[in-house]
Amino acid sequence: MKKEFYIITYDIGDDKRLRKVHKFLKDYGKAVQKSVFECWLTEKEFEKVVNWLENFINIEEDRVRIYQLCNSCRKNALWSGLVEFSENPDTELII
Repeated sequence: MKKEFYIITYDIGDDKRLRKVHKFLKDYGKAVQKSVFECWLTEKEFEKVVNWLENFINIEEDRVRIYQLCNSCRKNALWSGLVEFSENPDTELII
């Protein structure tokens, strides 16, 4: 199954909901900052994540943004500080 790369960011107004969102997203990606995840998701996984978030967050207090990035866009990303890029788990490294 083909996986696409997504960045999921969130600002959750309640600490209990914040912890639940973080815990949920850990099953689908890697936390790269306090409220930012990088995720490689199949179409089915993406739909599950979006549906769960839409049903869980408080739309009057919380914000979630999901960005899909193609490989070219990922290669053009700028960064500074401690950086570990989330590689596609389905890609085989040939040495």
